[in-house]
Amino acid sequence: MKHFKKISVVIFLLTGVILTNAQDNPIAGLKNKLSNTNSDTAKAYILDSLSMYYMFYSNNYDSSFYYANQSVNNAFLINDKKYLVLAYARIGFYYFNRSQYNAGLNISLKGLQLAEQYKITDFNATLYYNISFIYNNLNDSALSMQNAFKGLEFISDNKDLFFDIPLHLFQLINNNYSDGGNFDSALLFLHKMDSVVTSSKERAAKDISYYCWSEFYLDKMDYHGADSVTALGIASCKQNGDFLIKTFYTYQAISYFNQRRYKETITAAKSVLEVNGIYIAGEATALEYIQASYNKLGNIDSAYFYLKAADSVRNVVQNQSNIQETQQQVFSAELSKKEADANIVLEKEKSRSKLITYIFLTALIFFLLFGFIQWRNNLQKKKANVLLMSEKEKVETTLSELKSTQAQLIQSEKMASLGELTAGIAHEIQNPLNFVNNFSEVNKEMITELKEEIDKGNYDEAKIIANDIEVNEEKINHHGKRADSIVKGMLQHTRSSSGKKELTDINKLADEYLKFAYHGLRAKDKSFNAALMTNYDESVGNINFVSEDISRVLLNIYNNAFYAVNEKAKQQIANYEPAITVTTKKINDKVEISIRDNGNGIPQKVVDKIFQPFYTTKPTGQGTGLGLSLSYDIIKAHGGQIKVNTKEGDFTEFLITI
Repeated sequence: MKHFKKISVVIFLLTGVILTNAQDNPIAGLKNKLSNTNSDTAKAYILDSLSMYYMFYSNNYDSSFYYANQSVNNAFLINDKKYLVLAYARIGFYYFNRSQYNAGLNISLKGLQLAEQYKITDFNATLYYNISFIYNNLNDSALSMQNAFKGLEFISDNKDLFFDIPLHLFQLINNNYSDGGNFDSALLFLHKMDSVVTSSKERAAKDISYYCWSEFYLDKMDYHGADSVTALGIASCKQNGDFLIKTFYTYQAISYFNQRRYKETITAAKSVLEVNGIYIAGEATALEYIQASYNKLGNIDSAYFYLKAADSVRNVVQNQSNIQETQQQVFSAELSKKEADANIVLEKEKSRSKLITYIFLTALIFFLLFGFIQWRNNLQKKKANVLLMSEKEKVETTLSELKSTQAQLIQSEKMASLGELTAGIAHEIQNPLNFVNNFSEVNKEMITELKEEIDKGNYDEAKIIANDIEVNEEKINHHGKRADSIVKGMLQHTRSSSGKKELTDINKLADEYLKFAYHGLRAKDKSFNAALMTNYDESVGNINFVSEDISRVLLNIYNNAFYAVNEKAKQQIANYEPAITVTTKKINDKVEISIRDNGNGIPQKVVDKIFQPFYTTKPTGQGTGLGLSLSYDIIKAHGGQIKVNTKEGDFTEFLITI
């Protein structure tokens, strides 16, 4: 039995939000004001207003993006950082409403960085709201909550004229609590949200409240409560004309389906398709629920029809996403040029200021030097000696302070590096843990269904559910092993070797671990074969290094090479024979080790990332992204270099110089 859970529709929550005290259609009036104003401040706010009104009144995202871009241009033109921060906030809002989460996150973080640099707090709450919303849609509840609470710290400084930011921050917090099963905390913030609904200037504030309550009841599997609230939401949207009506019909369909009210599910889901709105992804979801309901009712022909319709809608959504991605890339390139031009102007101003300062200091130093010479010549030898002793003490004090400052800087760098590593570890481990938690939650629900089916005597259905539980348990085990692999990789990163260098035959070591890696793979897959070709320079002789560390590097690169040729062999390319070539040669006082495979190569766009911790080109679950990072650190510690030459679809060659 396929188990359906509620869907995430938060991204379209704001499409029906507009101010209650605005004109019926303010766009024409704003354009007229824009053409007649000479005030830079007024122009900045008019451009911002046009961008937002086009989004909310007309659902015209192209025009909304155009005026947001004009806001950026205007901010650069008048060199006003506050309005540039506001423009970044709006661009970020546009991107995450178009499901371009990376672009939205990057521009919002850039806005925060700019605000921090120039001590601007007017729009920080909006920027943190953007970031929290993005992480919520990326199912990263921890970061979503962290940024939502951070946004609440800037509420008193908020100058956002469009959004009731506290309302939406409370909504995000209760949504994250509800998704995590913390219903008591979710309920607390639901009430906090409702406390600001009555005074909110947003027309859809009440409908947002209905939306949050319906989602809360769905999370609790209180379908009676969910049905009551979605009915209120639908009635309110019909009266106010809000686009949230598609969301309410979708939630109604989910509730009915989970109650096995399949005919009513079909009616509710079809309503999603019939009402006006821009929630295209919701239409795909509605079609999936119609298809699933017809399946349950045994109407296979109708089920197949709606399955094909859902695929068509998903293709439309994907095409829109591709267009938006191109638009974002063009904007990013233009923005980079604007920032570069602004930096050039700033650098010229700094250079001019430095030149004036240097001239002044040169003149000052000349006169001070002249006066010092005159004063020194008039002093007695005894006073001169005292002065020299005093200067010596000052120099020693300064040197001591410089050493202390250097130690502090080194410690700061270490802490910054530790912070980056900790964030990477947390992010990588969180991914498989999310899978474990999600599949565990699904199994709990399916076990309840299993008991119900057994009680009813439906043993065939019970067996199907039991099989689904078994599949989920395999996935839990798989992702648990992924987390274990990541932890082991990190331990290997931190594990210290004996550190004892000794003379070692590099040719012998390279050959020994080549065969070790090959037979290790053969032990797992008897069908695998590869040609091993070696060309060892006998003049290399013995080299002084930590053999335990270098063997780690060789084994890791060998394993990657065998993996690459094995993957290419699976493609069954005509006349393809897997081959690994290992070469050593002496170059002056250094030794170069070449490890080359004829696998699929590495795409050029990711070559610069392969030595970064946690970056891997292997599919999810087959690599931790730590092997090459560890190898890079080891070779650097030996005073050597590790480089990669590759051609996609042809070969990869690692060059190690010691």
